[in-house]
Amino acid sequence: MQNERSPLHVSIVEKLSSTTISIRWSDPCLGHYANQIWGIGSARADAICVLSGKPIRRGDSIFRPRAHGSQVPINRHRMILASAVSGFLHAPTP
Repeated sequence: MQNERSPLHVSIVEKLSSTTISIRWSDPCLGHYANQIWGIGSARADAICVLSGKPIRRGDSIFRPRAHGSQVPINRHRMILASAVSGFLHAPTP
């Protein structure tokens, strides 16, 4: 498992479709993304979910930043468990 630290701030802006979400990401070392698009996929390696802090195992359903042509985001190896997104989006409002 990679030794990952949590970013300063990560939050889900909105669910765009069943396979994409928009993320707000701010990290003093990795930069800032106001509305970064993340797509669903399968984890290729063990990691830590940047939203929930839970372990991710290879093969888990996850969201990761999308690359646009030759523009690869600096946080490209970070992941969010799909189950963490579902829990966040369907949480009851107080």
